[in-house]
Amino acid sequence: MALPLPDQQKTIIDLSLDSHIHTRLCNHATGEMEEYVQAALGKGLKTIIFREHLEEDIVYSDRTWLTEADFAYYFEEGWRLKEKYADRINVQLGVEIGFNPLAIDLLQEKITRYPWDHIGLSYHYYFTGKVHLNMVSRRQSNIAKLAEIGVEKVLSEYFSGLIQGITHLDCHILCHLDAALRHYPGLRFSATHLELIDRILELMKQKNMSLEINTSGFPIRNEPYPGKGILRKAVALNIHLMAGSDAHHPNQVGRYFNRLPDLLAELR
Repeated sequence: MALPLPDQQKTIIDLSLDSHIHTRLCNHATGEMEEYVQAALGKGLKTIIFREHLEEDIVYSDRTWLTEADFAYYFEEGWRLKEKYADRINVQLGVEIGFNPLAIDLLQEKITRYPWDHIGLSYHYYFTGKVHLNMVSRRQSNIAKLAEIGVEKVLSEYFSGLIQGITHLDCHILCHLDAALRHYPGLRFSATHLELIDRILELMKQKNMSLEINTSGFPIRNEPYPGKGILRKAVALNIHLMAGSDAHHPNQVGRYFNRLPDLLAELR
């Protein structure tokens, strides 16, 4: 089922909106929710979407997602901030659903359980048969173990998993499409990977999903996630784009948004 996009813009992208913000609740970011709101106001943003992590049935050494108790606080504090800052900024309470092919039904149940303003889809954890490995981590132990499995295999399963997620879960936006194994040296996508990416974009178009331009990629590879080649295809398909900083500290809100107009001009 295609979901309507809340406040979807007719322009190619709205740079007064940061669609991807984390807080200390996810265990790998710092700062309270209100600090991020204040940072966004300081940068002149009109809308922010908190997009905290939701994962299910992941077996991993560190918890990088919210618990039920965390989400209870998230909504309580988020609703307070919505009201407090209503005349200055539009605060939205979103989620970043981490796809798990072994927990599709549970993930869809969680999607429908909470009153999300905006639902994002990503895919972080690769299952080895015993434990999960974080495909977007810079931790060398993760990278080495995934490389042993095989970069071609891991990436093929990553992109195939996103196809499953788009097909079976009701989400508004796809987050950091090509960020898997982003810290693996000399990463290149094969012809198979590019075919899977094309299929992802086609499905997104059919389901009226937005594509995130995740600006956390700029300091790592001098372009966002996804890169210009994928973005050019998305623009050709008239897929709606949304900027997201993937902020993990208040000072990262809206980071590198000033580089997006020139980048988007290259895509036309």
